[in-house]
Amino acid sequence: MSSIRFEQVTRIFERRGGSYKALEPLSLTIVDQEFIAIVGPSGCGKTTLLRMAAGLDFPTSGRVFVGDKPILGPGPDRAVVFQQFALFPWKTVCENIAFGLRCRRAPKEQRQELVAKFVRLMGLEDHEDSYPHQLSGGMQQRVGIARAYAVEPGVLLMDEPFGALDAQTRAEMQEELIRVRRVQPCTVLFITHSVEEAAYLADRVVVMTGRPGRIREVVDVASIRAAEGWNRSPIEEVMGLESFVRIRSQLWRLLRHNKPISEPPVLPDAGLLGLREAS
Repeated sequence: MSSIRFEQVTRIFERRGGSYKALEPLSLTIVDQEFIAIVGPSGCGKTTLLRMAAGLDFPTSGRVFVGDKPILGPGPDRAVVFQQFALFPWKTVCENIAFGLRCRRAPKEQRQELVAKFVRLMGLEDHEDSYPHQLSGGMQQRVGIARAYAVEPGVLLMDEPFGALDAQTRAEMQEELIRVRRVQPCTVLFITHSVEEAAYLADRVVVMTGRPGRIREVVDVASIRAAEGWNRSPIEEVMGLESFVRIRSQLWRLLRHNKPISEPPVLPDAGLLGLREAS
């Protein structure tokens, strides 16, 4: 099982002349193969939560788990995709995708099979021997996502992965991510500043308050997406639906009136939302 569980985590950063609290006590459970998007104002702790899940940062108090195991550092069960493409400029597309597999010392035949699979899945045919500087931004991010998926992680952590892309390429990558998840489901924690992106991609959207960060509300999207078949429609059609506009407006209202709250909200039980694997 690849659930992620934050148990009463706080984060205080030391700085010259004192310290500041980035996160108030916060609890959140992301169930196995669920897609959670986190939105909130800059500095509210979104990326800090993702880094804790990746094992790149640790709570000042509280604990973070993947499955039943506390996170003590980075692990092969988790892969991270950053906004910066973070590709090796001296490696080809195939060599970049194979990097994690080489680190795991996967047999050559297995590496070749998995690289070929994700080259096809991400639409990178005819670019296998290209170097990053020969690719567009969208193609580079496809390589980054393929590299993350190639190690077959239980958890995929994505920190504004499409933030540097133009609007058209960003929409195309959002559709690609929906499509890839149907073929290769995993648990996803996705950080974004875009309420449209969060509403389109996520099963649940977590809205955070300003610093110190705390969960203001969790908005269920999965039930509406399943009922109206969003995954089978082009993104421009989904964004024109009344149900999508309603969710987007709800998220915007929560963000526009985003002030710290005195008590943490009661989070909905993911198990009661009837979440299913991406279909």
